[in-house]
Amino acid sequence: GSSAIAGVVNIILKKHIDGTNLNFRFGTYDEGGGGNARLQLTGGKTFGNLDLTYGLQFSKQDPIYGYQRDRMDSTEDNPNPNARYGTRNFLRYDASLNRNSYIDPGAACDGIANLDSGTIIREFRPNQGYYCGSRSDVGLSTIMNKKRDVSGYLNANYALNDTTDLYATVLVGHNKAESSSGLQAYQPAYDYNSVFYNQNSGLYETWQRIFTREEAGGLNANNSTTTSDSYNIAIGAKGAFGASNWNYDAFYNRSQYKVEDSQLWILKAAADRFFEGRVLGPQLGFTSDDYPIYAPNEAAFYRPITPSEYRGISDFIRSDSEAWTQNVNVQVNNSELFNLPAGPVGFAAVLQAGNQSWENPVDPRLSNGDFWGRTGTQGAGKRSSQALGVEFRVPILSTLTSSLSGRYDHYSNKGGGSDSDFTYKVGLEFRPVESLLLRANYATAFKAPDMGYTFAGEAGFFPSAGVIDYYRCATEDPGVPPEQCVFSEENFFGRRAGSKELKSITAKSWGLGVVWAPSADFDVSADYYSVKIDDEVNDLSVDTLLRTESACRLGQLDPASPTCADALSRITRLPVNSPTPNQLDEIRINPINISKEEVRGIISKLNYRWETEQWGKFALNATYNVSLKHESQQYPGDPTIDLLNDPFYSSEFRNVGSGSLTWMTGPWTATVYGIRYGSTPNYAAQLSPDGYAAANAGKVGAWVKFNTSVSYDFSDDVTVSFTVNNLANKMPPRDRTWTDYPYYNNFNYNPYGRSFLLELNWRLGASTQ
Repeated sequence: GSSAIAGVVNIILKKHIDGTNLNFRFGTYDEGGGGNARLQLTGGKTFGNLDLTYGLQFSKQDPIYGYQRDRMDSTEDNPNPNARYGTRNFLRYDASLNRNSYIDPGAACDGIANLDSGTIIREFRPNQGYYCGSRSDVGLSTIMNKKRDVSGYLNANYALNDTTDLYATVLVGHNKAESSSGLQAYQPAYDYNSVFYNQNSGLYETWQRIFTREEAGGLNANNSTTTSDSYNIAIGAKGAFGASNWNYDAFYNRSQYKVEDSQLWILKAAADRFFEGRVLGPQLGFTSDDYPIYAPNEAAFYRPITPSEYRGISDFIRSDSEAWTQNVNVQVNNSELFNLPAGPVGFAAVLQAGNQSWENPVDPRLSNGDFWGRTGTQGAGKRSSQALGVEFRVPILSTLTSSLSGRYDHYSNKGGGSDSDFTYKVGLEFRPVESLLLRANYATAFKAPDMGYTFAGEAGFFPSAGVIDYYRCATEDPGVPPEQCVFSEENFFGRRAGSKELKSITAKSWGLGVVWAPSADFDVSADYYSVKIDDEVNDLSVDTLLRTESACRLGQLDPASPTCADALSRITRLPVNSPTPNQLDEIRINPINISKEEVRGIISKLNYRWETEQWGKFALNATYNVSLKHESQQYPGDPTIDLLNDPFYSSEFRNVGSGSLTWMTGPWTATVYGIRYGSTPNYAAQLSPDGYAAANAGKVGAWVKFNTSVSYDFSDDVTVSFTVNNLANKMPPRDRTWTDYPYYNNFNYNPYGRSFLLELNWRLGASTQ
């Protein structure tokens, strides 16, 4: 339907619990951080015809910072010894035409060496020069967020008579999360590409401050806090039409999600006034090419500010957003609509109508450009939808059954834009013998574009971290890996807007499967799937645009291709006669309908259970998922991209396998679980359009992790278990070419390491299960 692609996921919550169940779990990580605890209380009670079920959960999770992991606590962990330089906390940069080098601070770093816990030094970056910086600042970002969650569930079911039940379900949640992206930066003369003319030195210069933790007021001073409140309610009636085979379920459902964000950020005007008064002095006019002129106090630049001064040049960005959806559903079914020689025909139908709203305002000061280097995305919109679906289950032969379903969806956006589609699915199940099942299916699918993509207003943005300017790296700093070149931390101003004219996403899928279950203790299955998606919606990737633009300008891709024409039109650079010729100026992105994407693969599973007289019971489970094909095409006329074999565009896992072995004897249960992620391309292979043909290109090895748990039943009501995840403390596989922090592919791996969990489960007042 309009909210599913090639299938749906059903979540069925418990509707009846006998007694009360208490579950408490707490844990920690071997290398520090990430301490967590969870308390669950579930139960139920019956009062005549009224059945109540409830659940409460409280959980907490402490953060993990980069400095708490040896592999990423500083730039000393960089695989390239020549790239082990620190953050540019105090930097003067010669921005004069064709100069592009740092201005040596000399002994000025000695006076601020106590900052960042005593890690500020006179640092040197190859091919650039000296500045004052810290090699440990990179570890101040969170790699696991701090979280506090409270949620509750209540279900009431009242048997009105023998054929009708009235019910109501409420699910509520309150969540608070905190994250840190590290320290904040500031550069004077931002309106002039952060370039001014220094009358004392006679140079065009850029000055940069990255404020240390002591200046900001502590490690967590700049944390981003997100608080969310949500609820989901359903009220309805279900039952049968008299003594017939017809059943119905009619209900109203509404869900709502509200989010409040806040983060301390530098105010541009306040910071400009502060640094002009303390460092730059009064503006002395403009150069002939329209850059401001100052005669700054250079010694004052290398003096730290106090937390109160930092607080005076910053304020909290606050924004609230809200989304809700509501609908009325009527479902009917009959498992014996009529009979065929092979058995009864089953029927089900659903009628649905509803609407939804998305509202994402931003702090008006963001829209006005009041915060330094920060903007926001705002937007709001409403959409209504209607759908009708039917399904038949038809026994063709005693050994062959088919399922036929169809659904018509229509939606319309308030203010323009609408779409509709009919989707269907055909499935076959063939069971020549009781132990063997052969299955096949073919389906079409339809999904309305996400409201955030559709209704987002015109907005600007700045990158959360510097980007690699691949073109200037290749032309002005040749022979140096892009992540180490002079232009590896470039800034720009971005623009983004949604589109009400986005098309709906459509898909076609088919699959074949086999299940063999010769006994209740053994079964094995394998399923082949193929999914083709058209008009998929995604934001354009800035990094991919920059890579593509460089390849187009250098002739590595056809400059006349649709992809090159689009990439070159989206990136604006400063003119060649500016103090910083070809510097990135503006990049424009927006959500688009990607023309095509295709995925094929095989999923296989095995389950085997056996029992011995002396050693107890055993259970073996295994799964294996291998991707056979993953291709995409961004625009008609573009070449098809092989995402499994072209590392320039993708570093996904081709195969993932897992397995577990469980042993049960008396009150003891023990399990060992292992998962293996296949090899992926290394960083060098991802940086070049030539992929594996590039220098130092190759693959990183597989990532294998094991978990183990053991539990003991003290009685029918009390169980204690102990779990160790990532038993061998396996970190992401080494990639000697990944010289950009955090020195591994953080989209594929995590560095959390080994964790320990202790859990108590206590059943109170429940009958013995």
